[in-house]
This record gives sequence, C-alpha cells and structure tokens, in this order.
Amino acid sequence: MTLSNVSVGKRVKIKDLKTDKNFRKKLMELGLFPGQIIEIIQDAPFGGPMKIRVKDYCIALRRDEASGIEVEEVE
Repeated sequence: MTLSNVSVGKRVKIKDLKTDKNFRKKLMELGLFPGQIIEIIQDAPFGGPMKIRVKDYCIALRRDEASGIEVEEVE
C-alpha cells in the first residue's frame, strides 16, 4: 500500500521510499525513513496535498510524492 491510499486518522509505518535519490534524501531529512511511524492528519479534496504528522511536527506532501512511499498499517 502507498501513503497516498491511506485514510485520515490512520497510523502507518514506512516500509520503503520508492522515489528518485534526490527526493529520497529530502524525505529522509524531513524524518521520513523506513521504520518511522506517521499519522495522516488531513487530506485535501480533489487530489490535493495531504498533511501528515511525523514525531512532533506536520508536513504536507503532494499525492504524487506520497504515492512513492510504501507503508503498512499499524494499530
């Protein structure tokens, strides 16, 4: 499953970053790396960006960016 398919309020663990190496580096600098647990806070309508919580801060990702992040749901 990719991050772009996750519903608001769900917590997921990042399994893999399937992006180009420059964007992968940027994501990792933001704290998005395999094993990290994140929560989906808000989802904009009509394919807009999604807001996610990583540790104690929030970031917004475009749908196409989120589709390159492979995740698994956690309890």
